[in-house]
Amino acid sequence: MAVKPKHLVLNLLSVAEEPLTSQQFVRVGELFDITANNIRVTLARLSADKLIETCGRSQYQLGEHSRELAQNLAGWRSLEKSLVSWSGDWIGVFVATLGRADRTALRRRSRVLRLVGFEEFKQGLLVRPNNLEGGVARARERLYNLGLEREAMVFRLGDLEQAEQKAAMELWDTNALEQQYAEGLREMENWMVQADKLTPDVAARETFLIGDRILHHIVFDPLLPTEMIDTQARARYIDTMARFDEVGKVHWRKIYRSLG
Repeated sequence: MAVKPKHLVLNLLSVAEEPLTSQQFVRVGELFDITANNIRVTLARLSADKLIETCGRSQYQLGEHSRELAQNLAGWRSLEKSLVSWSGDWIGVFVATLGRADRTALRRRSRVLRLVGFEEFKQGLLVRPNNLEGGVARARERLYNLGLEREAMVFRLGDLEQAEQKAAMELWDTNALEQQYAEGLREMENWMVQADKLTPDVAARETFLIGDRILHHIVFDPLLPTEMIDTQARARYIDTMARFDEVGKVHWRKIYRSLG
C-alpha cells in the first residue's frame, strides 16, 4: 500500500510526543519507499501552507492550520464517553441554501458532515441521532469549528412520522459497520500476538498502515445509538485500537531512538 509523503508527515506529527526532525522523517520515509528528496520537498510545501511549522533546528510540529483539527480528532479513545442515551430525536443540518459552485468548499462541507456522522435524509437536509453529549448546541459548535459554513442551520428535529423515523434510521449501513468492527478486531489481535517476532522496521510500518486505516474508521464512525447498532462491539473495537496503538508506539520509539 503506497503512502503519500504529505499523509505520512501530518499523521506522524499528529501523534508525536515531541517535535520530529527532518532526519527522522527521512528515516521513516525509507520504511515506505519514499525518497529523502521527496520528504524534504514535502516538508517545505507543508511549511509554506502553514500545515506544519519549524520549532528549532530542523525540527517540526503541526502548524496553525492543522493543529485544531488534530486536537479535535485526538479524543478518539473516549468517544464512547461522549455519548448519551437516545430519545429518538435527531440533529438536523440544512444546507440547501449554501453555494455549490466552489468545489473546495463543497468537499470541506461534505467531509465535516461525515466526520460528525451526518447522512442526507432529504435533499439539502442531513441528520444524525441526537445522542451526542451536549446535544444540538455542542454539535453546532463542533461543526462550525471544523469548517462548516455558519450560514448552515443546525437544529433539533423530532416527532417524525413512523415511516419517516424508520427511513431515517436506515440511512446508515449498520451491517457493514458491525462487520468492520469484527474484522478490524481480529486483525489487530492477530497482529499483536506475533508482533514481537517482527523486526522494528517491519513492525513500525505495519502498525502505521493498520492503525491509520482503523483510526480513520473510528474517527468517521457515526456513533449510532444502541437502538441502531451493536455498541458493545464498537466499544471493543475502540478499546482494542487503543491497545494496538500503545504497542505501535513501542516500535516507533525504537525507530526514533536509532537516530539518537
